[in-house]
Formats: sequence, structure tokens, C-alpha cells
Amino acid sequence: MLKGMLGTAVLWGHGRGCLPALVVLVLFLGALSLTATDYFVRQNGDDAAKGTSTNAAWRSIDRVNRSRLQPGDRVLLEAGTSFTGNLLLSAEDAGRSNAPVVIGSFGDGRARIDAGLGYAVLVRNAGGVEVRDLVCVGSDRRRNQGAGVAFINTLPGNARLRHVRIRNVEAYGFGRELLKPKTVPEGFQLPQGAGILVAGNASDGSKSGFEDVEISGCECHDNAYYGILLTGDWDARATRYANANVRIVGRRVFDNPGDPLYHENHSGSGILVEDCDGGLVDRCVAFENGALCNDAPGGPCGIWTAVANRVTIQNCESYRNRTQAADGDGFDLDGGCTGCVLQYNYSHDNDGAGYLVYTYAGAPHRDQSNAVRWNVSENDSVRHQGCGAIDVGNDGAGMSAIELYQNTLIITRTNRPAEAVVTVHGRNLGVAFRNNLLVNLSGTSLVSVRQDTPAIIFQGNLYWTTGSPFARSGDRSIPSLEAWQKAGKECLDEKPAGRFANPQLNLATPRGLEGDLSRLSSLRAFVPALDSPARNGGLDLAALFKLDRGTRDFSNRTLDSGQRLVVGAAIVAP
Repeated sequence: MLKGMLGTAVLWGHGRGCLPALVVLVLFLGALSLTATDYFVRQNGDDAAKGTSTNAAWRSIDRVNRSRLQPGDRVLLEAGTSFTGNLLLSAEDAGRSNAPVVIGSFGDGRARIDAGLGYAVLVRNAGGVEVRDLVCVGSDRRRNQGAGVAFINTLPGNARLRHVRIRNVEAYGFGRELLKPKTVPEGFQLPQGAGILVAGNASDGSKSGFEDVEISGCECHDNAYYGILLTGDWDARATRYANANVRIVGRRVFDNPGDPLYHENHSGSGILVEDCDGGLVDRCVAFENGALCNDAPGGPCGIWTAVANRVTIQNCESYRNRTQAADGDGFDLDGGCTGCVLQYNYSHDNDGAGYLVYTYAGAPHRDQSNAVRWNVSENDSVRHQGCGAIDVGNDGAGMSAIELYQNTLIITRTNRPAEAVVTVHGRNLGVAFRNNLLVNLSGTSLVSVRQDTPAIIFQGNLYWTTGSPFARSGDRSIPSLEAWQKAGKECLDEKPAGRFANPQLNLATPRGLEGDLSRLSSLRAFVPALDSPARNGGLDLAALFKLDRGTRDFSNRTLDSGQRLVVGAAIVAP
């Protein structure tokens, strides 16, 4: 019907006395709306019915799978009830950005899909689809081989599918989605199961994936491998990305513990945005993920990105993330990141670093121009003494133009203290630490640089510790700031640039966010007292180094041109 009417409109447009373009457009949109249908599914429905009203509803997910959906169609499951099965959409069910196919609920609350050992909702090779207002449940994260909601693109030829929306979905009990990359030996399968999975898995190993993706208001927990994963086919020589323009906004990922029987790579992360050009993770909370990841070369992380360009992670809290292998970090800019930013985040009590900036051998893109700014880390590196609040490392081709500034980094824990507040390892590193506040009351060093070079820069930071030595450089102990400056650090134009003084933080003030991000900007513990040395003496990063200072501080206070140059993440008491 739609094709016929559109053809008529085109013929009108070529005849005498043709209708104005606006009228043609209205007719086209009217035709579009007339073709869209709502289908209802109820427990007391009948699969022989039309399904087009609540009184003539279908009964089962299998009946939905036998239908062919058109752009604008909606499939609505009855809220407050459960449906058993695996809802599957193919390329023939694709919608469009202006007329998406919607899978959701009707009535008060959300419908539940009991997926057993498979998927709750699988969308294969289709864009223009929205999944919303559902509870997706797998039978057992140890046995399930699906995902809660999965969008998978297997099309060849670097084909990106547009418009993915996943909103207000809870997903738990899912195990491993066995995607098979085309660039690994025959018989190898890579577990990538998640509560929510958006993945390119092209039949020819190319960079097919998705763009214009939004995941919002979702809660993913008790899944084996990830809470939320966005990824693409691995290619060590890649020049492009599978996915683009991704937004993950709001809510929580927690208790995704990993798989203790999987030893080939990491498992148990909260959110991973991978193989992506342009992305935002905003106002998300990740906690208590990764506890069962064991004996693996890589480890899990609360919230992180890798093989990514221009991805920003901001306004998030990541805490008590665990591991029995490596990592267990709060946040991470990992291998293959360019132009990525961590800002306005709160990390605390993680097994690994609060903020990891790292690249590995064989990363597809060279790590460069990444920034970590206006963040707070408190008592991170609970289990891994080899890292600190911030850990920067290179085991690959190197990193350049890595900027870490205006962060507040605190270790007060004396039980299993970290090696240092800031740890740096690896060669071929171009990294600068400026205007950061470093506090260590655990008795260990403030800084540890294992392979020091002039390209590892410290300038304008404020240090405070009750322990010794002040720093370590390779095998050498640096007893004081003055000795650190004589070694070539904390100098600007051959003049001292850093300071050693008590920043006067009220660390006895209770925090206790526990995922309540509305209280993030009101944390008083990280705001220096009015007469604190942290409230002046910072370097003018914009004038001296052309760094983007941003528009506000960690406490959500606006930065203006007359603002004093401060050290640390929080400048004005609420």
C-alpha cells in the first residue's frame, strides 16, 4: 500500500497542476502512519487472532516471530506478566529512523521475557528498531548462551545499520553469546555475552556494525561477561570502526562477575564501549563486577572504552569492582583510544586502579590525545599493589599526548596499600600530569615511574604524604619534592612548579553515594578549605599548554575566565 501511494505521489509531481510538495509530503506521511500497526500479546490471548487490539491479542512470542513487521509497527507485551521464548527480528523486520519498529510493553509496569538458555530479544541485521520497557531474564548465567537484548550485524562490506534504541530494560541471568570472529583460527569462539549486546560480526570480517545507538535507563546485573557491551570484529590492522555515534546514559550495571572457567581474556566488566567512533557514557554506575574473573591475561573493569575514537565517559561512579586476575579498575581508556576523555567521575574502593590509561601489543590504533580530567579517586588499588589511583602503562607501540590534569587522587587506607598514588610503566610514553592533587596517608610513595624519561612530565601538582619516600624512579628512591625537582620533574622553564603541602581536605566527611549520582556534586570531602594551598597556584593550562580546561569542576561549579587557578578536581565548597 505504501509503495503504491508513494508511486502515485511521484506521478502527481510530474503532471500538470501538480500538488505542492508540502501536500505530497503530508500524503506520504499519512500513508506511512496508515501502514503502521500495533500488535498486542497477552497471556490469555489467542495466536489465531489478529493481534491488533487488546481484545484480539496474540498469546505467544512464537506468534510474533512468525509475523513480518513493517516500519512503524509496534509489538506490545502485557505489563506485569511473563512470556517464555526468544523474540527474534531479522532484516525483513527493519524499521527506519522516522518509523522504527518497537518492541515493548503496554499497561502499568513492564512485561517479562523468560529466555531460558537463549536470547530474550535478538535483532539480527536490522536497524530502525527500538526495544523498551522490558524485563529480560536468562535461566542461568553459567549455562545461558544468549543475551538479554542483542543487536548483531553480520552483513558484509563495512555496512552500518542506523537507529538502535534500548530503553528502560532490565536484563539478568545471561551467559555467553558465542560470536565467532573471522580473524581467529577455525574452531575458536569468543564469548561476548551481556545483558545488552550491540555487535558487529560481519560475515567477511569487515567493520560492519551500528550507528546512532542509544542505551538509556537500563539495569544489567548477574550476567557472566558484561552488563553492557558494544563491539565489532577484531582487526589488528583496522583503519575504521564498526560502530559510531553511541550514547549510554543512566542507571546501573552490577554483579556481572565473569567466568572463572574462561582463561583466554577478560570477563566480568560493567560497561565496555569498543570499536566505536564517537560515543558518550554519561551518569552510569558500575559496582561489584568482575569478582570471578580468574587466571586470565586481561581483567575486567567497571566502565571502559578501547579501540575507540572520541568517546567520553563522564558523571559516573565506579566502585568495588573486583578481579582475581588483572585489572579490576574503576575506569579505563584502553588500547587503541584516540581523542577519548574521562571527566567528572568518582572512583573508589576498586581492586585495581581508579583510572587506567593503557595500551597493549597489537592495538589497532595508536593511543594518542586522550585526557583524564576533573575526576576523583579514593582508596583504589585495593588488591593490586602494582598500580595506584591513576595507572598509565604501555606494553604496545606507545602513547603520545596523554594529558592528566585537575584530578584529586587520595589513598588513606593502610591495609594492603597501593604502590603509589600515581604509577607509570613502559617505554615510549608521552604523558603529562598537571594541576593534580595527590594525597597518600598509607605510608607508601606518591609517585612510581618505572622507566623514567623526559617525556613523562609532572608540573604544577600539589603533593601531601605522611610516608616515605616521596617518589620512586626506576630503582631509585626520591626522598623529597626538592630531590624530585633536581631529577628534572616538577619544573617549568627550569623553575619549581609543584608544591608539597597539606591540602586541608575534610576526609572525615561521610561519602556513601552507593550509586546515588544526584549527590555527586555535593561531596564535601574533596573540596579544600578556604585557606588551602590547593585553592591557588595552579598552572594556566590553556595559556601554557593550550589544554581545554572544560566548563566546570567536579563539584559542578562553573569555571569562568576570572576563576583562580586551582589544583585538584573540586574548587568551591557547595
